[in-house]
Amino acid sequence: MKILFLVHDCITVPLGVSYLAAQAREKGHLVKALSLTGRGIEQEISEYQPDVIGFGSTTGFHRHYLKLMKPIREKLNIPVIMGGAHPTFFPEVMEENEWLDYAMRGEADHAFPMFIDALEGRIPFESVGNLIYRNNGEITENPMLPLVNDLDTIPFPERNMLTGANQHAVFCITSRGCPYNCTYCFNRSYNELYSGLGRYCRRRSVDNVIQELLEMKQMNPKLQMIVFQDDIFILDHGWIREFCDKYPQKIGLPFHCHLRANLVTQEVVDLLDKAGCISAKMAIETAIPRLRNEVLGRDMNCEVLKNAFEALSKTGIKLITQNILGIPTSTLEDDLATLDLNCRAKPAFAFATLLQPYPKTEISRFCLENNLIDGDEIIPDSFFDDIVVKIDDIQKRKRLRQLFALGIEFSLIRRMIPFLIKLPFDGLYSFLDKLWKGYCIKQREFPYKLSFAEYLSNVGSYFRSRYY
Repeated sequence: MKILFLVHDCITVPLGVSYLAAQAREKGHLVKALSLTGRGIEQEISEYQPDVIGFGSTTGFHRHYLKLMKPIREKLNIPVIMGGAHPTFFPEVMEENEWLDYAMRGEADHAFPMFIDALEGRIPFESVGNLIYRNNGEITENPMLPLVNDLDTIPFPERNMLTGANQHAVFCITSRGCPYNCTYCFNRSYNELYSGLGRYCRRRSVDNVIQELLEMKQMNPKLQMIVFQDDIFILDHGWIREFCDKYPQKIGLPFHCHLRANLVTQEVVDLLDKAGCISAKMAIETAIPRLRNEVLGRDMNCEVLKNAFEALSKTGIKLITQNILGIPTSTLEDDLATLDLNCRAKPAFAFATLLQPYPKTEISRFCLENNLIDGDEIIPDSFFDDIVVKIDDIQKRKRLRQLFALGIEFSLIRRMIPFLIKLPFDGLYSFLDKLWKGYCIKQREFPYKLSFAEYLSNVGSYFRSRYY
């Protein structure tokens, strides 16, 4: 069977479809991927003639995939399956899009191979776990399969299915699940979905991760950097000690990872630094304790953040911060305080997004209960551009988000921000923000080398994509 996956661009190929592609190839199927930012997608699909098209998507960005796929599905009559966060939490996507054939919820390591078997007529569709499908005109939701407890049993991701994919910095994940319940995250709902179906937080053995990376190095001479995508890379300090002992000896490539301030210790960041960590993301979210803890559920005080900043400053690891503006019940002054906290932390780059009250999250319930959002509001496709929460100074805060990282880097811009956010130069601010973001991601967060042709291709893909 020929399987085609769609991904958002060639810069960062999602691990979800990469894992599913590996499962499919292991069973003898042909797999290929195409990028949304590529040219002539319909023609390429027509020429490849896949037996099924699959993609995974987050909420908001899912509309790009659906808008693209609807005319192709109707014209070429190729079955389509959607996975990822959106159908996991919004299975009603099947009712809203009558042309969509299938959707899959949750982790699909076992479910997707079963789905392919069902397409080939080997098993009935009603036996495919996690699947949503149309049965005699009715939408049927099959029961969820148990979580895979031993992640070492899952085949390594297939990373060679997309022509032109970034081979210099490659994603890797060593764990699944997060023990925290921030109100703006789907984590609580995910736990409920899998209640009684296995342990939510799981981690691969260090040796299994090292083996994957060794194979990647052998197959990919261009590889320069590893990007670990774990929600919290340092969750288990014992695991980190073993990893930091073996990784530099056997892999020895620079890497990036995600931290959580309350888990940062000087020992841990020193180990990461010596092992080759060159950049790390860490969420500040907001400078205001009430918003951080009572509204966002972060359970983290300012002293914890300060200690984490100081620990990282003693290493060569570049700090990349994550921040949320427009939090329900917040003010413009609160967001400016978050900007100033970042100025004191001096990150290599600061991501700033606008709060999105995704349905079925605690923050969404909070907004609805306090009349801070209309129930029928459509979540924007990007958390960089718009916000549906009822807050004061919306336009000023959207401009502040655009100028946020520039204000941290350039003191003159920081001093001028109270004036600049009053001016209707949104298009200019957005362009400068994306330009600076692209520069910092490439030169500071992921400083791998590219040929001139690769650099131009990445720049084009980056500016065409609304994902960043």
